[in-house]
Amino acid sequence: MSDAGCRRNGRPRLDVLAELNEEYTEILALLDHHTAMRRLSSAVPKLTGVEVAFVGSPRGSQQLVLGDFVNDYTGVANGLVVPAGAGLGGKVLMARRPLWVSDYRESPEIGLDFMPHVTAEGVHAMIAAPILHDGRLLGVLYGADRYRHRFDDRTIHAFEQVAARMAAAQVIAERSRHAAEVAAHEERRRMALELHDTVGAMLFTLGAGIRRLHDEPNLDDTVRARLAMIDQQASEAIAALRGSLHVLSAPPEQVALGVALREHCRAFSERTGVIARMITLTELPGLAPARLRALADAAREALLNAEKHARAQSVVVSAFATRDGVMVTVSDDGEGIAADQTCHDGLGLAAVTDRLARVGGTLGVTENDDGGVTVQAWVPA
Repeated sequence: MSDAGCRRNGRPRLDVLAELNEEYTEILALLDHHTAMRRLSSAVPKLTGVEVAFVGSPRGSQQLVLGDFVNDYTGVANGLVVPAGAGLGGKVLMARRPLWVSDYRESPEIGLDFMPHVTAEGVHAMIAAPILHDGRLLGVLYGADRYRHRFDDRTIHAFEQVAARMAAAQVIAERSRHAAEVAAHEERRRMALELHDTVGAMLFTLGAGIRRLHDEPNLDDTVRARLAMIDQQASEAIAALRGSLHVLSAPPEQVALGVALREHCRAFSERTGVIARMITLTELPGLAPARLRALADAAREALLNAEKHARAQSVVVSAFATRDGVMVTVSDDGEGIAADQTCHDGLGLAAVTDRLARVGGTLGVTENDDGGVTVQAWVPA
């Protein structure tokens, strides 16, 4: 084979394959939260110039747990719990902005809570930046050096950039995990429906046949008793199947809303031929059944309105957590609200508004800047 056949754009194919493999590995890493954090943490010294790096993961709203250490000597701080306001990371937890000290051991702003751990590691200069997304604290990124110095603007900016990348990686991982959970529970529900239509129907037919045979006249008493026992066993099997189907078809609270919204999108697309995409923007908290149903019903009604009036080419359904609740939006690229329409024309949206209000929620309808309509349904978490 000629040298030209072994090369592409002047580079050996092996080099190209190595690059593609590295990119593929990075993409896969983004789908797992812990893998993404470990990979990004390991790159912090190279990207920012610090010697030591680690991450504080939130435990509730008032604590951090330290982990994912890079280039530490002793491991004494791995798993250490940092309360809000304590140490450098605890102060970042409260301030939600980067902080740094040229010498941790001599800084008047830092207390003595973690001095033994810092001394054991030989650390002096330390920097910490919040890992934030949409106002939500996802963690704190730490860096440290084993000598005294002031962090320059370049290092501080690099640290903020890495923290932003970590936030993006966590959000992508959350969305990927949620999408996988939704898909898994959709498959379980599909299996439940198939079992209901096949095994359930067979058991019902079997039970009906046994009962007809049991009612035959002049049947031997021993046979009749045996048929009664088989009928009882068939009834117990039907009851057990019904219980299993209920478990299979009932998704857990964390993904129930996503399952319901995806089903409404699929039904809408099948009816209209218009693409309807469902996007989960953040991890969703569990909701009370009444609030979940109110959000799902609002999305369904908004899709029906788009089907009737919008003449849209595509529809996007988004679900995301707000600081105090959950929002579902349905946006289309259709014709907007006609001049003779009001935002809540029709009994459907009025009923949805009332249903949301009963669980403390709200409904809003607005025109998009580039055409189309967005319906926003919100409930408290």
